[in-house]
Amino acid sequence: MTETKIRLAAEGGFPIHDLAGLVPLASAAEQAALTLDISDNQQKEPIVLWKGDVIDGRCRQQALTTLGFNIMYKELSDDLTEDEVSVYVKSVNTRRNLTHTQKTISACRQSLKPNSPKILDIAKAWSISKNLLENARVIAKEYPEFIEPLFNGGSVEIISADGNIVSSNKISTIYAFIAREKDKATKDEEYGWSEDATILSHKGKEWYYEQVKIKKITDPAIKIMIAELANYKHETVEQAIVRVNRLKETQPS
Repeated sequence: MTETKIRLAAEGGFPIHDLAGLVPLASAAEQAALTLDISDNQQKEPIVLWKGDVIDGRCRQQALTTLGFNIMYKELSDDLTEDEVSVYVKSVNTRRNLTHTQKTISACRQSLKPNSPKILDIAKAWSISKNLLENARVIAKEYPEFIEPLFNGGSVEIISADGNIVSSNKISTIYAFIAREKDKATKDEEYGWSEDATILSHKGKEWYYEQVKIKKITDPAIKIMIAELANYKHETVEQAIVRVNRLKETQPS
């Protein structure tokens, strides 16, 4: 790594390398706290570049450019391979404040890249179990919208084993929810019907699961009736138009 250098504020920030995305950005509150700290105490740790792009220190650079301060930086050797730089990024950030979930999601995102190392090798590099990484990969496949909030330290809404809507950021808990949903879908196929395929809105599904839980309903025929009622109670304008048009098509001309 080179000696510390200075980039003048007037020159602006450096481009961000894709490898910097192996670890999450700070939350809005954390970024604000970092900016205030740098404003009061100046930049203590240089950002790190590889081939002219930031691979460590995105949040520091954002704080510095917001404040209009010069940027203190160092550069890794251009001779390093992408895999070697990836190991560096993970190493320096693992020593920081990543939660176990964030490490797992970081490993998951790396494993989904083309030509990535073997699953076991990635798990070892992030100090997590292979099984946990595989569970995270299932989450990424079945609910890709969950990855970003988990990556950034947030939680996602799932349905618990007793039918309640809860928030969770635990990989094992979210994986268990997906496994239950798959099992339920398999059982529903026996009747040629499923809640998710029938109920058109998220609010409708919430209402449906609440009714099924409160009334302890298990009869598939009654479930179908409640699902249809959920569609009527929580139907959007667009869904109503589609339903009415379908009814018109079935009417004799």
